[in-house]
Amino acid sequence: MEPTNPYATPSAHPYGSNPLSMEGSVAAETIAPLAGTKGWVQFMSILLWIGVGFMVLAGVGMMAAGSFMADAIAKTQPSSPMGNKMVVLAMGGLYLLFALFYVYPALKLWSYGSRIGKLKNSLSLADLNTALHEQRRFWKFTGIVVIVMMIIYLLVVVGLVAAGAMAASRGV
Repeated sequence: MEPTNPYATPSAHPYGSNPLSMEGSVAAETIAPLAGTKGWVQFMSILLWIGVGFMVLAGVGMMAAGSFMADAIAKTQPSSPMGNKMVVLAMGGLYLLFALFYVYPALKLWSYGSRIGKLKNSLSLADLNTALHEQRRFWKFTGIVVIVMMIIYLLVVVGLVAAGAMAASRGV
């Protein structure tokens, strides 16, 4: 096979006038390692969906407990500021918010696994490309979340050290 000229006009490109069309087939032995991960990828997606379900249940449960707590406190201590209610309601809201962060990776992993299944049947280069794009989107999101969490942890540590230093300087 003759090497292709990267400076050739588009009509001389091996994929035709559109080098991004990627029409062709992929060898089964190239797909085999991806196909071997399909079950595990979908298993992890299912676990993420189960986690979303538990987080939604926990969030709704906390919010319900917070409202019941407010009623119980109001009956026994009418002058109470009900600060505990707001904490429990806020925690329930946080659980619901965090549940949303698990939906996107669960979708991407399931989609990636489905694309691998389609690729196994078609051996299409376009299906390989699509499957790898789904995987890339999952890892991009995961990487961004990890970076954000590291920044939050760093800020919390700095805040705790500063609060400790301020408390020590006051002699508390």
